[in-house]
Amino acid sequence: MPANKDHQAEIIEILNSDSNTVRVPMREEDVELQAFHERSLSKNELEAFKNSQTWKLFNTWDELMQDHIKLKLSENVLRQVLRFKNEYELQGELDQ
Repeated sequence: MPANKDHQAEIIEILNSDSNTVRVPMREEDVELQAFHERSLSKNELEAFKNSQTWKLFNTWDELMQDHIKLKLSENVLRQVLRFKNEYELQGELDQ
């Protein structure tokens, strides 16, 4: 999410292999990001990202959906994240 009007909007997912949760940060208000959503990693994510911390940036909700589908995450997981779609507009969505 944009810190201010000069930054493009984006979703950042942080997949930490030393943890079994996915943290999705809040809008950046300071250097430290706060999660607006947290969930457990799926088996596919644990396998795909093993021992490396991975940050994924999404500029549209469709990109996020396609990534979740590619990783074969459940529809319930996708619904949990998409419930924030009406609260957070992404720059890529605004440009279309």
